[in-house]
Amino acid sequence: MKKILHLSHTDIRYDSRILKEMGALEASGKFDLIGVGVKLEEGASSSKKHLKAKIVSLPLISKLLSFLPKPIRYGLNMVELTVLLVFYGIRSKPAVVHCHDTFALPAGVLIKMLMGSKLIYDAHELESDKNGQTPALSKATLKIEKWAWKRIDLLISVSDSINNWYVENLGPKPCLLILNSPEIVELKDGDVDKVKDNYFRNLYGIPLEKKIFIYIGILSDGRGIDLCLQAFASETESAHVVFMGYGPLTSKIESFAAKCPNIHLHNPVPHEQVVAMVKNADVGLCFVENVSLSDYYSLPNKLFEYAFSGLPVLASDFPEIDKIVRQYSLGFCSAVDLDSMKKMIANIIDSPVSIVSGDLSELGWGAQAARLNQAYDRLLQP
Repeated sequence: MKKILHLSHTDIRYDSRILKEMGALEASGKFDLIGVGVKLEEGASSSKKHLKAKIVSLPLISKLLSFLPKPIRYGLNMVELTVLLVFYGIRSKPAVVHCHDTFALPAGVLIKMLMGSKLIYDAHELESDKNGQTPALSKATLKIEKWAWKRIDLLISVSDSINNWYVENLGPKPCLLILNSPEIVELKDGDVDKVKDNYFRNLYGIPLEKKIFIYIGILSDGRGIDLCLQAFASETESAHVVFMGYGPLTSKIESFAAKCPNIHLHNPVPHEQVVAMVKNADVGLCFVENVSLSDYYSLPNKLFEYAFSGLPVLASDFPEIDKIVRQYSLGFCSAVDLDSMKKMIANIIDSPVSIVSGDLSELGWGAQAARLNQAYDRLLQP
């Protein structure tokens, strides 16, 4: 079997997209997979997905040098990670190196040059223009991408707009769209109690007549969380909102929850449980703020998790999100400002809410897995 080496600057044990892609390739029976990432403890719930693939989480010594300026630390991180990843590349002699972020791209290029591997760049975002990134880091990221561009055999990204941006700004390249769709799996007996009907109502004492809105994902700036907190703080008697995840805004949500009986914080759960748990809510919140091109062109995981939970979504009116919501009748889109959001939330509270979606199979993980395997077959043709 041909060896495939997946490289990332994340901790692959917690990265649902990488695990799903590795699982899709493993299921084909054609490949021997290795995943090498960085050891991180960020508060995420580890996946219960079991792969035969070898997954390595590397501790980086340079990450302990917190006293150094961030640009210097960033450079040291990249040098250390590149050396370690190239070592794994030389040992494994992969047919394909699949890089999941720009940080791993220099190692991917070097492995390709040394071992003759094919190189895939899987941009999980528009990497040079994303939320929370300094201008200097954005410039450095773009320089790395431009340096590596001619050596990349296939670009994978999460939306057509992001793929198009890369082609327009860096040059023609074979592109593949792999949506951040959830992988629907059968729950084990020990998880069933967590996803029974009325789970959130029973957990938080929410009356049957009150609608439950839910937000799932990273709790950080740029995701409309501050606006949602303000909106629901004024709807104390009308509806409840559950935030399920982890991140820098956890303490802020806890503060609002202490004052507002209709605002709740739930711990993150394994990716495999998300869709089943979300079914216990009434409306999914998918607000993204226009703080970067990556956000403006995004198709967030949560949009598809809500869709496959059967929940109507209330989402940002950005091009890619709006296109999917309209095409598949997934719910409603709104401008991302407090007045617009409050008005839309109030309309949903006062009206029966349901969605009549068509066939969602094109959005499902099965379709994404099939496209990924087909792309690998084409890439590895003699």
